[in-house]
Amino acid sequence: MRRLFQNNYSALGNVSFRRRASERGFTKSPLERGFRGVFYIFIILLFSSTLNAQSLQSYQQEAAQNNPELKASFNRYLSELESRPQVGSLPDPEVAFAYFISPIETRVGPQRARISVTQMFPWFGSLSEKRSVSEANAKAQFEQFQEQRNRIFYQMEMIWSDLYELGENIRIAQENLNIINTLLEVSLSRYENGLTSQVDVLRAQIEQEDLKTQIELLKDNRDLMVERFNELRNVDESSEVIIPENLSGLMEPKNKDELSLIVREQNPNLNKLRYREVASKEMVSLADRDGKPSFGIGFDYIATGERDDVANLPDNGKDAFVARASFKIPLFRNKYNAKVQQAELNLNSIQQDIISLENKLETDLLTALRDLNDAQRRFNLYDTKQIQRVEQAINIMMESYSSDASDFEEILRLQRKLLEYQLKRTQAKVDLYMANSYINYLSGVNNISEKEINY
Repeated sequence: MRRLFQNNYSALGNVSFRRRASERGFTKSPLERGFRGVFYIFIILLFSSTLNAQSLQSYQQEAAQNNPELKASFNRYLSELESRPQVGSLPDPEVAFAYFISPIETRVGPQRARISVTQMFPWFGSLSEKRSVSEANAKAQFEQFQEQRNRIFYQMEMIWSDLYELGENIRIAQENLNIINTLLEVSLSRYENGLTSQVDVLRAQIEQEDLKTQIELLKDNRDLMVERFNELRNVDESSEVIIPENLSGLMEPKNKDELSLIVREQNPNLNKLRYREVASKEMVSLADRDGKPSFGIGFDYIATGERDDVANLPDNGKDAFVARASFKIPLFRNKYNAKVQQAELNLNSIQQDIISLENKLETDLLTALRDLNDAQRRFNLYDTKQIQRVEQAINIMMESYSSDASDFEEILRLQRKLLEYQLKRTQAKVDLYMANSYINYLSGVNNISEKEINY
């Protein structure tokens, strides 16, 4: 929805779901100087419809409850939580039973059967580190869920702004169509009175039909976006969606450094990598502990029969109990050394990913602030200057045309220019809204805790 007026009115119907690409040329000092000026446009949007904001929030909460992608992500988090009791427990004890087909004769009688019980123990601290790794991975998965939730909310805000822009474009196009209709009536009247040629009438009719066609395309695009919006809500595609009459949902103005700090602290993607880093550090230590011996304790019970050939034999037929200790000695060091090296390389990789993402988020934030300032400048230009000047020029020329002193083609050209500026003003307002939404997305404004989830 970010291109206007290619081939006259074609931009009216050429609504795209894509946002402004990141052309990320940025100079620090203009941002610093211009950021306070954004407050002006915030005041304009501050008086937007509260009802619409509440409607969007209710739709987002509905999506949070119903969206299958979010449910799948949350179930992956719950699944990850279940790994902690698995990895943090001792190995299962081993129980063995042996029956002597040919009993072994001993002084106190023949040994007939043996029952053995053995419990192995890993090296000290291994279990607690495994639990720590599992907890960190579970937290990382929750941050992944947060990121998907915030992304879906952001997508809904994009479509919400598209619906608003389409509604405004339809209204603007309809207003311009009314003006063209009036112009057509004037040209017909002049033609009937022999004051102009039929060409003026035909030109007005051409403009009239173009606008009608574009209005129908805009309505079709609006229906398509409603279906996409309902897809995110996971409801029937024909479910009603309240089309916003205005845009709201502003952040409190903050300076660049404050926003940068918030992004570094709250961005779910960044926090996910930090938890992965914690898990990787534990994996390095755990890999080293895997190269340590493990040990086990156990004991055996041996069932012994009585001897009949010896009278009054002390302990005749007495069963035997045997205590045992065992050790697993890791003699072949290559695999354990490789495991430690692998864990260290993985840790280094994640640390580099964190640095890379921090840099990217910083650039994205600066770009969003640049877009914020740009949207404000464009809104001010079209709202307070260009539109008023073109309207004034059209009014003057319409009066002149009625008295046969003006060029009809020039009136149509100015009318196209008025339509172009009105659309660009709406676009600037939407761009401001989306720049604000993207900053909120980067900042994790919609983050929640595990206790707030109700599935």
